Amino acid sequence: MTYIVRPDLQTEGAARFFDYWSRLPKEGLVPDRSAFSPAKIADLMRAVTILEIWSRALIEIRLAGTAVCDVMGFDPTGRNMLELQLPSVRERYLRLLEEQVGRPCGRRNLLKARQADGTILRAEVVTLPMHHVVSGHDMILSYFSALEIVGFGENVYQILAYEQTQWIDIGAGTPDWS
Repeated sequence: MTYIVRPDLQTEGAARFFDYWSRLPKEGLVPDRSAFSPAKIADLMRAVTILEIWSRALIEIRLAGTAVCDVMGFDPTGRNMLELQLPSVRERYLRLLEEQVGRPCGRRNLLKARQADGTILRAEVVTLPMHHVVSGHDMILSYFSALEIVGFGENVYQILAYEQTQWIDIGAGTPDWS
């Protein structure tokens, strides 16, 4: 069994989320979707999302917690995550996902997002790989923690920037870019 070192995380929820994922049984380095039990982290689930990677053109939001829905101003379940990215950040986002599932590794991002009410916030997002043996697709399990308000804009949810990326080694190394 590989011992995974938890990165420095700014919020207690993100740390608990990471610790839960670290304890999941894994096939190789990545847990299967069937090992993930929302009931075991029920108090964190409002800030959790699950994405299923169908192709480079379709990253389906399979689950979005209520806190995530509140920030977005709608329930994005079933939508393509790429539609919620500012067009100028989509390619970077796809590269992040490709590195994460191809290696595999975890990731901590500081991102800037505009909420549905126009508030622009900086958030810490911890994303960890998962596999779905039933569909054969890779998945991403994420925990979102708002950190601070940094401005105001139009009343439309959108991810504006990935300001910082910290890769998390889960046993296969990490990419050399951030």
